[in-house]
Amino acid sequence: MKFELINPKNENGFIKTIEFNFDELKTELTTRLEKYNNLTYTEETIKDAKEDRAGLNKFKEAIENRRKEIKKLCLKPYEDFEKKVKELTGLIDQPIIVIDTQIKNFDYQRIEAKKNDIQDFYNSVIEDLAEILTLDKIFNQKWLNVTYKMANIQKEIIETIGKVKGNLNIIKDLKLEPAMELQVKDKYITTLDFGLAMAEKTRLENVKMAFNKRKTIQDEQIIPQEDIKPVLI
Repeated sequence: MKFELINPKNENGFIKTIEFNFDELKTELTTRLEKYNNLTYTEETIKDAKEDRAGLNKFKEAIENRRKEIKKLCLKPYEDFEKKVKELTGLIDQPIIVIDTQIKNFDYQRIEAKKNDIQDFYNSVIEDLAEILTLDKIFNQKWLNVTYKMANIQKEIIETIGKVKGNLNIIKDLKLEPAMELQVKDKYITTLDFGLAMAEKTRLENVKMAFNKRKTIQDEQIIPQEDIKPVLI
Protein backbone atom coordinates (compact mmCIF):
# COMPACT_ATOMS: atom_id res chain seq x y z
CA MET A 1 0.00 0.00 0.00
CA LYS A 2 1.53 3.28 -1.11
CA PHE A 3 0.38 6.88 -0.83
CA GLU A 4 0.56 8.30 -4.36
CA LEU A 5 -0.25 11.74 -5.67
CA ILE A 6 -2.33 11.83 -8.84
CA ASN A 7 -2.62 15.58 -9.39
CA PRO A 8 -0.08 17.08 -9.36
CA LYS A 9 1.73 13.94 -10.48
CA ASN A 10 4.41 14.30 -7.79
CA GLU A 11 5.67 16.70 -5.17
CA ASN A 12 7.76 18.53 -7.73
CA GLY A 13 4.58 19.54 -9.50
CA PHE A 14 3.44 21.78 -6.67
CA ILE A 15 3.54 25.54 -7.07
CA LYS A 16 6.93 26.76 -5.88
CA THR A 17 6.28 30.45 -6.50
CA ILE A 18 3.29 32.66 -7.14
CA GLU A 19 4.32 35.00 -9.89
CA PHE A 20 2.88 38.46 -10.35
CA ASN A 21 4.10 41.85 -11.55
CA PHE A 22 6.12 42.42 -8.41
CA ASP A 23 9.03 44.29 -10.01
CA GLU A 24 6.70 46.55 -11.98
CA LEU A 25 4.64 47.41 -8.91
CA LYS A 26 7.70 47.94 -6.75
CA THR A 27 9.27 50.31 -9.26
CA GLU A 28 6.06 52.29 -9.66
CA LEU A 29 5.46 52.45 -5.92
CA THR A 30 9.03 53.51 -5.19
CA THR A 31 8.69 56.35 -7.68
CA ARG A 32 5.24 57.47 -6.54
CA LEU A 33 6.02 57.23 -2.84
CA GLU A 34 9.34 59.03 -3.05
CA LYS A 35 7.62 62.40 -2.77
CA TYR A 36 6.36 61.49 0.71
CA ASN A 37 9.83 60.91 2.16
CA ASN A 38 10.63 64.55 2.83
CA LEU A 39 7.11 65.94 2.61
CA THR A 40 6.08 68.28 5.41
CA TYR A 41 2.46 69.29 5.86
CA THR A 42 1.36 72.61 7.29
CA GLU A 43 -1.81 73.75 8.96
CA GLU A 44 -3.02 74.95 5.59
CA THR A 45 -2.33 71.62 3.85
CA ILE A 46 -3.53 69.24 6.63
CA LYS A 47 -6.55 68.45 4.45
CA ASP A 48 -4.17 67.23 1.73
CA ALA A 49 -2.39 65.06 4.34
CA LYS A 50 -5.62 63.31 5.26
CA GLU A 51 -6.46 62.75 1.60
CA ASP A 52 -2.96 61.35 0.93
CA ARG A 53 -3.23 59.02 3.93
CA ALA A 54 -6.67 57.81 2.79
CA GLY A 55 -5.37 57.17 -0.71
CA LEU A 56 -2.34 55.21 0.50
CA ASN A 57 -4.47 53.14 2.90
CA LYS A 58 -6.89 52.37 0.09
CA PHE A 59 -4.12 51.16 -2.20
CA LYS A 60 -2.57 49.11 0.63
CA GLU A 61 -5.96 47.56 1.37
CA ALA A 62 -6.40 46.61 -2.29
CA ILE A 63 -3.05 44.78 -2.27
CA GLU A 64 -3.86 43.01 1.02
CA ASN A 65 -7.27 41.93 -0.24
CA ARG A 66 -5.67 40.45 -3.33
CA ARG A 67 -3.14 38.60 -1.15
CA LYS A 68 -5.96 37.10 0.93
CA GLU A 69 -7.79 35.99 -2.22
CA ILE A 70 -4.69 34.21 -3.53
CA LYS A 71 -4.06 32.58 -0.14
CA LYS A 72 -7.62 31.26 -0.06
CA LEU A 73 -7.24 29.85 -3.57
CA CYS A 74 -3.98 28.13 -2.59
CA LEU A 75 -5.44 26.69 0.60
CA LYS A 76 -8.62 25.34 -0.99
CA PRO A 77 -7.03 22.25 -2.61
CA TYR A 78 -5.03 21.59 0.58
CA GLU A 79 -8.14 21.77 2.75
CA ASP A 80 -9.85 19.21 0.51
CA PHE A 81 -6.71 17.04 0.61
CA GLU A 82 -6.46 17.32 4.41
CA LYS A 83 -10.10 16.32 4.88
CA LYS A 84 -9.62 13.14 2.83
CA VAL A 85 -6.37 12.25 4.61
CA LYS A 86 -8.06 12.63 8.01
CA GLU A 87 -10.81 10.31 6.82
CA LEU A 88 -8.15 7.71 6.01
CA THR A 89 -6.34 8.10 9.32
CA GLY A 90 -9.73 7.88 11.04
CA LEU A 91 -10.19 4.43 9.54
CA ILE A 92 -6.79 3.40 10.91
CA ASP A 93 -7.63 4.80 14.35
CA GLN A 94 -10.54 2.39 14.80
CA PRO A 95 -8.46 -0.82 15.06
CA ILE A 96 -5.77 1.08 16.97
CA ILE A 97 -8.35 1.93 19.65
CA VAL A 98 -9.49 -1.71 19.82
CA ILE A 99 -5.92 -2.96 20.15
CA ASP A 100 -5.00 -0.23 22.64
CA THR A 101 -7.97 -1.18 24.83
CA GLN A 102 -6.85 -4.80 24.91
CA ILE A 103 -3.28 -3.80 25.75
CA LYS A 104 -4.48 -1.58 28.59
CA ASN A 105 -6.70 -4.37 29.93
CA PHE A 106 -3.77 -6.78 29.81
CA ASP A 107 -1.55 -4.29 31.64
CA TYR A 108 -4.26 -3.70 34.24
CA GLN A 109 -4.63 -7.42 34.90
CA ARG A 110 -0.85 -7.83 35.11
CA ILE A 111 -0.54 -4.93 37.56
CA GLU A 112 -3.41 -6.18 39.73
CA ALA A 113 -1.90 -9.66 39.83
CA LYS A 114 1.47 -8.22 40.84
CA LYS A 115 -0.17 -6.07 43.51
CA ASN A 116 -1.81 -9.18 44.96
CA ASP A 117 1.51 -11.07 44.93
CA ILE A 118 3.22 -8.19 46.72
CA GLN A 119 0.41 -7.96 49.29
CA ASP A 120 0.50 -11.72 49.92
CA PHE A 121 4.25 -11.66 50.49
CA TYR A 122 3.95 -8.59 52.71
CA ASN A 123 1.29 -10.30 54.83
CA SER A 124 3.58 -13.29 55.25
CA VAL A 125 6.50 -11.29 56.66
CA ILE A 126 5.00 -8.26 58.43
CA GLU A 127 4.13 -10.21 61.62
CA ASP A 128 3.45 -7.98 64.67
CA LEU A 129 3.81 -4.73 62.70
CA ALA A 130 0.73 -5.42 60.58
CA GLU A 131 -1.52 -2.99 62.43
CA ILE A 132 0.86 -0.02 62.42
CA LEU A 133 2.86 -0.48 59.21
CA THR A 134 0.51 -1.06 56.28
CA LEU A 135 1.86 -1.86 52.83
CA ASP A 136 0.78 1.48 51.35
CA LYS A 137 3.21 3.29 53.68
CA ILE A 138 6.24 1.71 52.04
CA PHE A 139 4.82 0.90 48.60
CA ASN A 140 7.02 1.87 45.65
CA GLN A 141 5.16 2.43 42.36
CA LYS A 142 8.26 1.26 40.48
CA TRP A 143 7.53 -2.22 41.80
CA LEU A 144 4.69 -2.45 39.28
CA ASN A 145 7.01 -2.07 36.28
CA VAL A 146 7.37 -5.18 34.14
CA THR A 147 11.15 -5.12 34.52
CA TYR A 148 11.04 -4.90 38.34
CA LYS A 149 11.60 -8.46 39.53
CA MET A 150 9.59 -9.90 42.40
CA ALA A 151 12.76 -11.13 44.08
CA ASN A 152 14.04 -7.56 44.34
CA ILE A 153 10.68 -6.36 45.67
CA GLN A 154 10.70 -9.03 48.38
CA LYS A 155 14.25 -8.09 49.36
CA GLU A 156 13.33 -4.41 49.68
CA ILE A 157 10.24 -5.23 51.76
CA ILE A 158 12.25 -7.39 54.17
CA GLU A 159 14.95 -4.72 54.49
CA THR A 160 12.38 -2.00 55.16
CA ILE A 161 10.54 -4.03 57.79
CA GLY A 162 13.85 -4.84 59.48
CA LYS A 163 14.83 -1.19 59.52
CA VAL A 164 11.48 -0.13 60.98
CA LYS A 165 11.69 -2.80 63.70
CA GLY A 166 15.21 -1.72 64.56
CA ASN A 167 14.29 1.94 64.89
CA LEU A 168 11.22 1.14 66.98
CA ASN A 169 13.45 -0.87 69.33
CA ILE A 170 15.83 2.09 69.61
CA ILE A 171 12.91 4.32 70.58
CA LYS A 172 11.79 1.73 73.13
CA ASP A 173 15.27 1.54 74.62
CA LEU A 174 15.19 5.30 75.27
CA LYS A 175 12.90 4.53 78.25
CA LEU A 176 10.65 7.51 77.62
CA GLU A 177 7.45 8.17 79.51
CA PRO A 178 4.62 6.10 77.99
CA ALA A 179 2.79 9.10 76.50
CA MET A 180 5.97 10.57 75.05
CA GLU A 181 7.12 7.21 73.67
CA LEU A 182 3.76 6.77 71.97
CA GLN A 183 4.01 10.18 70.29
CA VAL A 184 7.58 9.59 69.14
CA LYS A 185 6.65 6.17 67.74
CA ASP A 186 3.62 7.66 66.00
CA LYS A 187 5.80 10.33 64.40
CA TYR A 188 8.19 7.65 63.14
CA ILE A 189 5.48 5.34 61.80
CA THR A 190 3.76 8.27 60.09
CA THR A 191 6.89 9.61 58.40
CA LEU A 192 9.26 6.62 58.48
CA ASP A 193 11.93 9.22 59.15
CA PHE A 194 13.98 8.44 62.27
CA GLY A 195 15.46 11.95 62.28
CA LEU A 196 12.00 13.51 62.49
CA ALA A 197 11.09 11.10 65.28
CA MET A 198 14.13 12.21 67.30
CA ALA A 199 13.25 15.83 66.59
CA GLU A 200 9.78 15.14 67.99
CA LYS A 201 11.38 13.60 71.10
CA THR A 202 13.46 16.74 71.62
CA ARG A 203 10.42 18.95 71.12
CA LEU A 204 8.37 17.03 73.65
CA GLU A 205 11.21 17.10 76.18
CA ASN A 206 11.56 20.87 75.74
CA VAL A 207 7.81 21.31 76.22
CA LYS A 208 7.91 19.23 79.39
CA MET A 209 10.94 21.12 80.68
CA ALA A 210 9.30 24.46 80.07
CA PHE A 211 6.11 23.27 81.77
CA ASN A 212 7.99 22.04 84.84
CA LYS A 213 9.91 25.30 85.04
CA ARG A 214 6.72 27.39 84.96
CA LYS A 215 5.13 25.12 87.56
CA THR A 216 8.14 25.46 89.86
CA ILE A 217 8.02 29.25 89.60
CA GLN A 218 4.30 29.27 90.33
CA ASP A 219 4.76 26.97 93.34
CA GLU A 220 7.48 29.20 94.75
CA GLN A 221 5.25 32.26 94.47
CA ILE A 222 2.56 30.68 96.66
CA ILE A 223 3.09 31.35 100.43
CA PRO A 224 2.31 28.29 102.53
CA GLN A 225 -0.73 28.80 104.89
CA GLU A 226 1.29 27.97 108.00
CA ASP A 227 3.75 30.78 107.25
CA ILE A 228 1.05 33.44 107.36
CA LYS A 229 1.12 35.21 110.78
CA PRO A 230 -1.92 37.06 112.16
CA VAL A 231 -1.71 40.80 112.28
CA LEU A 232 -2.53 42.31 115.68
CA ILE A 233 -4.65 45.48 115.62
